[in-house]
Parts: sequence; structure tokens; C-alpha cells
Amino acid sequence: MQRLLFAKIEVWVVLLLAILGLLGLVGFGVAVLDGERETGRLGPVGSAALAVAEIPDTVKALLEEDMLMAGFFPRRFADKPAGWSFPEGTRPSGYLLLSRYDGDRPRHVVQLVSLADGTVRHEWLPDADSLLADAPRTSRIAQQEHWSTRYYRVIAPILTDDGTLVIKDHQSYLYGIGACSEKLWSQYDVLLHHSTESDGAGGWWIPGYVEPSEVERIDPKFIDDALVHLGPKGEVLWRKSLTQVLLDHGMEYALFTAGDYQVDPIHLNDIEPVLADGPFWKKGDLFLSFRHMSMIMLYRPATDEIVWKKQGPWLAQHDVDILDATRIGVFNNNAYDRGTDARIHGTNEIVVYDFATDQLSQPWDAAMKAADVKTLFEGLFTVLPDGTVMVEEENAGRLLILGQDGTVRAEYINKGADGIGYRMGWSRYLTPAEGEAELARLAATTCPAG
Repeated sequence: MQRLLFAKIEVWVVLLLAILGLLGLVGFGVAVLDGERETGRLGPVGSAALAVAEIPDTVKALLEEDMLMAGFFPRRFADKPAGWSFPEGTRPSGYLLLSRYDGDRPRHVVQLVSLADGTVRHEWLPDADSLLADAPRTSRIAQQEHWSTRYYRVIAPILTDDGTLVIKDHQSYLYGIGACSEKLWSQYDVLLHHSTESDGAGGWWIPGYVEPSEVERIDPKFIDDALVHLGPKGEVLWRKSLTQVLLDHGMEYALFTAGDYQVDPIHLNDIEPVLADGPFWKKGDLFLSFRHMSMIMLYRPATDEIVWKKQGPWLAQHDVDILDATRIGVFNNNAYDRGTDARIHGTNEIVVYDFATDQLSQPWDAAMKAADVKTLFEGLFTVLPDGTVMVEEENAGRLLILGQDGTVRAEYINKGADGIGYRMGWSRYLTPAEGEAELARLAATTCPAG
């Protein structure tokens, strides 16, 4: 062994090995780039090279604490107790379809909660491992590494009149599950994301994608948001590229400029269907929220017409709701990034726009400031029948019910035994009648133990 280690080697051999090693590094780099860009020119070699290059990151991830499902501000409420708290005063009425990641189990859960006392009246435990076992895995957008029970989030769940719970994650497919969390049906025709809202006739409007995009001369990685209308069992009734809508209406300036190309220039995060005619909109119209443009738009699918649009004063907003015949409300994240990381101007806001007066107002400004509501992204609000407002502060794992006078009527902290605040899933308010109707359906169901 010693003779082998200290044997004399010709200089030309050393140089040849160095050159071969250099060529090998260049070749490996080309293969990694092919795998990362998914061009497929090198076939499985590119994917294998990329996997080898990612070994340090993989090892690092395995050694670090798994915080993937923790909130963006995981210790923001370290000094607050986990669960529900109700300050002295009138308790909220109705029910809540509480969608949250349970850090103690660990998995996402959906719970039917009585707001009178915070008790869980029923619980759904979607098993993503089995739900998505037969899901197509051809999308370049979907984060398929999250398609497991441990990492799946239930975003904007909604109950149907027959008790089906309709669920999805971001960049995932639509499922209907029963009272015992069993799969009733699935939809694999289009990848969906963000909000789920009723069309008033048994179906839903949900943001989706056109993949691959059909826009001319487009980057293969471009994210082409779509307006998707689905039927009661998830069947796709209508789908339209939102990028194409904007191009057709002369809004290329908002999508593509020579200065700074963006792969996700729209970021559609809410579709709010109009369910009744009003003085400023018609049944079938859609209010749309474009986060990356800080824009709200009123679009009429029946005539392919942009009825109205407004950019700002909201910044990176989520959630637009119709409040009455002339007003809409917008959950203003108030978030910005000037190249030095994302930040929030003060707190989040609920901005109300009145079409009749062309005026803006903030009826819950005092409440939002007093509660110091801050979520950089996601987040939602719902005005309740008594005039209070429900706010989901997703990034920190908090849900609030606030009075216009600034009082906190109820607060929920989604915190695990480890003290970490975990992510929320766009919870939904149910009126007393809706909640009690669901409880009556559930009373006739017996789920197997375990």
C-alpha cells in the first residue's frame, strides 16, 4: 500500500487526469442545467445529475427541524394560549369550518366549530396519501412533494347541500369527501389553486391554470392563470386563460414589458361570483383579485367584457367580497417589496369601495390596528350577520372575530404543543341555520373507529 501511495507518476498522466476531470465537471454541469430546466435533451441523465447536485440541500433539510407547515411568523403569538379564547361580552353566533394544520398530529384537519363556545362538533381528516394516489403527476407547476398527508393543506373547504366537503390544496386537484373523510369523487382535468366560491347553482368558481399556456411565444415556465367554472361533481364546465383575456382587451402593458419579465405577473388569488343583479353588476359577473398587480377587476364572462377595474390603494391584496348592492370589500395585505425583502405598511386593512359614490372607507380600521393583524400573503375576511368581521391571519396561525369598535369578540391561535404557530387553510363562516343543517346530516352518520 505504501509503495502504491508514494509511487512516481508521470506529469502527462496528471495533466490528462486533470483535463478529464475538468471535462467531467463541465459535462456534469451541463447535465444539471438540463435537469433543472427540464428540457429533457439528456433524458434521465439530466434528472440524475440534478438529484446528485441537490444532495447537500437534501441532507441539510433532513438535519434541520421540519418547519414547512409552520406559519410564516411561527412564534408571533408565543405568549398567547393555544386554541379559543372569548373575552367577556356577547359570544359570536353561528359555526366555523375551521381549516388548519395540526402540528401535534401532524396533518391538516377541517373542523366544524360552534362559535358559541369553541367546541368541535365534527372533524374531517383527509388522507392525502390515498386521495392523491392516482392523481396525474405531469404538471410542472404543482408541488408534488406536498401531495402527502403530512404536507397537504386543505384550502378554502366548502360544504355542499348534501354534506359533501369539497377540498383542494394550492396547485392541486378538486375532491369531494364524505362525513368520514372518504373520497366520493375527484377531478383531474385541471389544476386548481386559491379560493373556492359557490356559483349559486351547485357548482363553483375556482382559479386554475392553462398548462401548457397557449399564448404565443411564451416562456414554457410562464404561469397562465385561468378562470374555471366547475359543476357539482367537479366537472369542468368552462375554462378561460386570464392572460388571454387581458391580451384581448389591450392590457399587454400589465403583463409583458421589455424592462422586467415576470413568470407570474397576475397571481389570481380570488374569484368572487356575482349571484344577483345590482345597479353596477349582473348575475354571472366575476370579481377577480390579481395580487401581483394590486388590482381588482369586474369581468363579465357572458360577453367577454371587462366592466370595471381598479389598481390600488390596496397592495398585494387577497379576498374580494361583495358586501351589498353597491359595495365591495378587499382584504388589503398592505404588503410591498422594494428589493430588500417583503414588508407590511403597519397592519393589514379591510378596504371598502362604494361604486355609488366612488369612495373608499375602512370601517374596521380601529379593530385591525388594535389587533395588529399582519399577514404578508394569504389572509381573508368575512363580514358576519351582526356586523362583526372574521379575519384569518394565515401567516401566524390566528383567526379573529372583531367588532367595529375595536373589541376582540373571539380569538383562535393555531399553536402546537411545541409552541409553534401552524398554518391555516382559509376557514369559512357558516350561519346558525347552515351549521345546524350540517349537524343534522352528520347525526345520521357513523364513522368507523380510528
